[in-house]
Amino acid sequence: MRNLRLLTPKLLQPATGHRQAATGIFWLAVVAIFLQVFLGYVVFDAAGISPQLIKLHPATLLVMVGGIWALIRGVPFQQRCRETPGLVVFIVLIPVLAVYGAISTGVSGSAIYPETYWSAGLLAVMLQPASPKQKRLLAKLLIAICVINVCVALIESRTATNWFPAVFDPDSLDRKIHTDVDFRANAFFNHPLTGSLVTTMGIFLVYAMQMRFIAAASIFGFLLVGLLAFGGRTALAVTMILTMAMAFYTLMSGIIRRNLKLDFVLAVLAGAIVIPILLAVIVTQTTIAERIMDTLYYDDSAEVRTMQLKIFQHLTLPDWLFGITRDRFSFLKYQISLGGTTTDVENFWFIMLIGLGVIGFAVWLAVFLGFLYYLGRVSRNVNGWLLVIASLIIDSGSNSLGVKTYDLFIEVAFVMAMSGYAGYVRSPRMSRPQAWNRLNPIGRPESALAGVVAAPGRGLQMFASRPS
Repeated sequence: MRNLRLLTPKLLQPATGHRQAATGIFWLAVVAIFLQVFLGYVVFDAAGISPQLIKLHPATLLVMVGGIWALIRGVPFQQRCRETPGLVVFIVLIPVLAVYGAISTGVSGSAIYPETYWSAGLLAVMLQPASPKQKRLLAKLLIAICVINVCVALIESRTATNWFPAVFDPDSLDRKIHTDVDFRANAFFNHPLTGSLVTTMGIFLVYAMQMRFIAAASIFGFLLVGLLAFGGRTALAVTMILTMAMAFYTLMSGIIRRNLKLDFVLAVLAGAIVIPILLAVIVTQTTIAERIMDTLYYDDSAEVRTMQLKIFQHLTLPDWLFGITRDRFSFLKYQISLGGTTTDVENFWFIMLIGLGVIGFAVWLAVFLGFLYYLGRVSRNVNGWLLVIASLIIDSGSNSLGVKTYDLFIEVAFVMAMSGYAGYVRSPRMSRPQAWNRLNPIGRPESALAGVVAAPGRGLQMFASRPS
């Protein structure tokens, strides 16, 4: 077969060069993801490097190079427009909106377009051609990232000390959270809400990974504790509501269609019993969920969400149409008493509307929603749609996508990783006799596998766990 391949004309052989390029682009994207998470603005700030000096994150620059390379060496542009119009429009119009915003309201603050939005689109271009096996590997790496950050968050909650002071907005001078009031863990993330968001994404990714029950339940419980440590009330509520809704829907549809699986019923029963007990123990015996339990009422954060509406009372007609500058925006925040170090307009929809005006906001809204629709489709999994919906709800309660952040960047990574499980069926674990029969087919002398039989049982288990 190998000799036949050598005799085949080079044009008729598989394009190994394209496969190698796609593999290189994939690993470049993985490096960018790790840089975004573990070398964020909080790390720069802790190292004495002002985030204001870093106009574009190193991961963004890396994705720009890799994304443009993928666009040049990938599928033809016409084919890409037909297959993924939402992605193409997003990549083309985000730079146009950046130029429009710079001309309309000034250059200050325009870095959010390449940092928050364009980098996410380019990351999608880099990860989409990856093989399902590579995407499943990315899923495991993302779960490992979530687990590591939850471990750090639990240590921070135990010691009431942040490893890295959180950052509200890298472009703002007043950015640090005062840790002496209402302590919240943030681990390597720029903000506790980002930690809650990424942990929620990890939970939905676990749902799609077809793990064995023990592993999935353990990781789910650990990430649930992490949600309590990060203190995100919206993230916790959205995660639990969507989880219960999908469990109820799957249960009812299984009963109606008479294809309900026993393992799913056992998982639902175990969750209904174990999760309330786990939450009760954490709430009553530890300080991990202290922030959530102390703010289950109309607190200062909820008050800010009503005060921020007053900013629209100070806008003129040109402000409504074309947006306002960043300096005027800061001035208006002080006028409505939202100019402190721990307060801000906590809604990215309002921030984008005020910054772009109605004209630019209408274009941005269509482009943004089209990109989210693309992410839901490319996931090829109902959990992907749940992840996109949950992320949008959680982000809507903060200024996340209105400043420089990697929320959308990480969301793309999770969705692309989830797409690697479309059509994937985990092979069942084989017993030793079954593994022996697979290793010793009929007609092969038993003595030929004598060396394999002497191998440790771990090797047989790893072989049996691979997809057939």
